[in-house]
Amino acid sequence: MTNCVERVTGIDGSQVKLGKNPGLKEDSLINGYVTVIKNAGKPDEQVLCKDKHNLLTTDGRDFFHAQVYTNTSAGTRAANFIALTTDSSGADAGDTTLPSEITTGGLARGLADTITHNNDSNVTTLVKTFTATATHTAVQMSGTFNAASGATLAHEATFTAVTLVSSDTLQVTWTLTLG
Repeated sequence: MTNCVERVTGIDGSQVKLGKNPGLKEDSLINGYVTVIKNAGKPDEQVLCKDKHNLLTTDGRDFFHAQVYTNTSAGTRAANFIALTTDSSGADAGDTTLPSEITTGGLARGLADTITHNNDSNVTTLVKTFTATATHTAVQMSGTFNAASGATLAHEATFTAVTLVSSDTLQVTWTLTLG
């Protein structure tokens, strides 16, 4: 079997699609193609290569991790803000916001406390520890954004619902790969 896609229900009720293609290399999941034409549109046009798969270099992957996850500069801000919600609808690829995002009581969206990416790797880790200053019932989903409010929702995932009372902490760790 070359390809297989399966929907799996996790212990926390999340829906995950798994895919497997044993012939693919890890970095082939982020890909592009290049076409090179000499004298394009002219009578002596020569196609030197068409839709040739390109190679994502190690430095290129490090650059993408910086742009997508670790950059803390304004203007090109990465998705390293972490948010929480009590919403039970589950994660959906079409979501543009984190439904019913918690904005008070110590659980408001914030920049990850730790942002780690080691060069020449394909993993970035974001860690945020929230400290409740109020009672929150059924906290059960988290998401990452590229700003403290509004912004682009980059990732979201559900987890087992938990109730937090004042001074309880909740540590959220996102381990992210590109491809």
